[in-house]
Amino acid sequence: MARPMGGTATTQPPTPSARPRRAVTFTAIPLVGLARGDAVPFPLYLSTAENTWVLYRPEASELDESHIGRLTAEGVHTLFIRDQDRAAYFARVENELEAVLHDRSVPLHGRADVLCGVATKVADDLLTAPDKESVRRAQKVMIATSSLLLRENQGFQAVRRVLSAGPDLKRHSLTVGFLCMGLARLLLTGDSATLTTAGLAGLLHDVGKVGHEDLEHDPEHAARGASYLVRLGLAGEVVRAVKNHHECVDGSGFPQGLQGGQIPELARIVGIVDIFDKVYNSHEPRVGVFDALRILAQAYRGCFDNRMAQGLVRLFR
Repeated sequence: MARPMGGTATTQPPTPSARPRRAVTFTAIPLVGLARGDAVPFPLYLSTAENTWVLYRPEASELDESHIGRLTAEGVHTLFIRDQDRAAYFARVENELEAVLHDRSVPLHGRADVLCGVATKVADDLLTAPDKESVRRAQKVMIATSSLLLRENQGFQAVRRVLSAGPDLKRHSLTVGFLCMGLARLLLTGDSATLTTAGLAGLLHDVGKVGHEDLEHDPEHAARGASYLVRLGLAGEVVRAVKNHHECVDGSGFPQGLQGGQIPELARIVGIVDIFDKVYNSHEPRVGVFDALRILAQAYRGCFDNRMAQGLVRLFR
């Protein structure tokens, strides 16, 4: 029996040697996006029984639509890859991400797994060397994400469950981007363009820290990031959200000390999501979502408007 899409399973291949071999783990992947004009740079496997995989196509072999058609006709909707090949798989399907997310023959958590894998690679490239090409790729990921969130009622929950936790800038930026999309769906117009803009603002909110990660206290990062995004040609709404995401409605924030409605609405969304994620992932001892929301309300009283705070609570119900 095949493992569910997005899960992993382990097998220990038989060996004539007395020395044990390291177990190989596999992940199920959808067929969508695999067939292209070039060879597949990793081997593909079929699951024939519980914890049993057989080689379907070796590394560097071609896979076209006729192969996909035969598999589908035989009732096969997923293939398997070794976990060591996940990065290569995500790179291969990046340009087909929206098609993968539209394929409802694949379970939602499986599509969320592909989305998070592609998004993590794009965020890594974006936050290593931001340029117009990496921004374009990030925008495509956010467009695909907005489509999933608007079509699937449980899409946000699926993405949040799959995204792995960790303290690094990439993980934090990607999480803030996805959470901003969820909150924008509740509080703003909720169309695809709005969700895409919110996702980009969240993903890029700390771009001013790139190259300055060694600074423990860096209040200039917001203005620095906004200036950088202007040079990259980002929309004014995204630039303003990045510049003002540390402003507080009581005027105690930075860099301009804006108050209440002076702070752009998207900046207020990015700001509350940014702080929530930091509380949730850095608090010791580790706390749950609703404990993090309670800490946020107590420790940052007066910083965020009630509408944003209430929306954040609704997002996790």
